[in-house]
Amino acid sequence: MKQVDIINKEDLDKERFQVHYEVHSPGKVKRSSSFKRKGCPVVEVGSKLHRTTSDVGRVCDRGMANKENELTCSDDVRGMHYNDNCGLPVNSAEASKMAGASSKYSDFTELSKDHEAMTHVLFGRNLRLKVAQTLWRRNASELVAYLIRIQDTGVLLDCLPVLTNDLQTEAPCLSLGCCVDLMPQVKVILSSKYEEHIMVGLHWVQSVIRKWWPELSKNEKRLRDSRSEDRNIEVMKQRLKDLWKEGARLCLVPGSTGELAKAVEAYLAQLP
Repeated sequence: MKQVDIINKEDLDKERFQVHYEVHSPGKVKRSSSFKRKGCPVVEVGSKLHRTTSDVGRVCDRGMANKENELTCSDDVRGMHYNDNCGLPVNSAEASKMAGASSKYSDFTELSKDHEAMTHVLFGRNLRLKVAQTLWRRNASELVAYLIRIQDTGVLLDCLPVLTNDLQTEAPCLSLGCCVDLMPQVKVILSSKYEEHIMVGLHWVQSVIRKWWPELSKNEKRLRDSRSEDRNIEVMKQRLKDLWKEGARLCLVPGSTGELAKAVEAYLAQLP
């Protein structure tokens, strides 16, 4: 029995050494230590350790552990390379795309600046149109004086269609004297490069001529001391003639603009 005990102790020491060298799982080590604390017979413990070490040898192999370590390290290295490549442009094509994107952003910045400027312009024009509407309801002569004072072509273009419609009524609010005062600004509109602006100006001139055509077509010399209406007729005749010295070119414009200019010229050709 003593010899058996010695052999088992030696085997036990060998097995303990092998378990300490080969087993990497903390769970398995705890099992061996738990057997030791129970104080079971040595032979039984040795047999159990043999079974335990045989199981461990089958499950955990040093070569397999090394392979797992290699795979884990290779995955980590690939992850590091991937993370490094994420922050850098892959090629020149991607760099050119990034440059194009930055240029698009600059374009949007310019557009926002343009929109801010346009918003500022429209805000100012809206305020002036509200003032013009108030003056128009109060007195037409006050509106004309306001338009002459501000010298804003955009506001005048917005107001001229209203004044044109008023001249086409039987009892217009706009007097001949007001039309005489507005003629220099309408002349500026007729020299515009925009056809829509020219059409607005021509419609107003045509309405003025039609409204006071009976007085304008008379071949009578009015004295200087005559009433103001007669003086305004003479001034209007002269201003219409001066206007058409530069406006005759409008008859060469194709389309509706040229047709309207020819209609105005047909009236002006009959002025005495």
